[in-house]
Amino acid sequence: MGVIHQHFRPDPALCLKDPESTDVGRALLGHGLDLMLELGLEAFTFRKLAQRVGTTEVTVYKYFANKQRLLQFYYQLYWLWLRQVGAQEVERSSAPQEVLAHVVEVLCGVWPGALPPLQLDPAGLRKLVIAEGMKSYLHKNVDDDNARRLFHPYKELSAFVAARLVACRADVPWPRSFATTVIEMAHSLPFLMEHLPSLTELSSRKDLKQLAQHLLHRTITYLEHAKPITSK
Repeated sequence: MGVIHQHFRPDPALCLKDPESTDVGRALLGHGLDLMLELGLEAFTFRKLAQRVGTTEVTVYKYFANKQRLLQFYYQLYWLWLRQVGAQEVERSSAPQEVLAHVVEVLCGVWPGALPPLQLDPAGLRKLVIAEGMKSYLHKNVDDDNARRLFHPYKELSAFVAARLVACRADVPWPRSFATTVIEMAHSLPFLMEHLPSLTELSSRKDLKQLAQHLLHRTITYLEHAKPITSK
């Protein structure tokens, strides 16, 4: 299958001006990703980003209202792209469990050689989601952001993974809940492996393929042994 040429566009509501419409905007996105990875969200400021790009702080604010919106832009972009990588894996095989295995690998960062083109480094986006992604929704205004559908790409990915579970077993209980659990573990366990290694045996090797095998084993066990939901 050939590479799907698709330009991934996060929700325009995240921006005051489309950053991909100008050279300065694209520079802000590229350097912003690097700087946020380097400093962390708390220490990251638009003043520092402007200095890195060689522009003014006022210019940065023409594109994004605050750094929270910039983080959410990266967050959406990653999930949009990851959903497309998973869709490619569906096309590679008609066997539901084989597809599921490939999708779990994709979630864990074990990516195939042919990837959809992305305007920013996907490995960098994954690192940012692992390190800072929870901050895109763990805040006081999460309900307002949710009402604005700012987490829609993540929800779409969860629904996509849930559909792979249902394809393997039509009566699997709580497919959306389990799909979200797998997605979260695929991105929280690498953080523990790197920073809190005593919390997981996976830390000894820091091997993403081993992580994928672990989560696939948990998934297959759930599919085989979870009891169907019965109405009372």
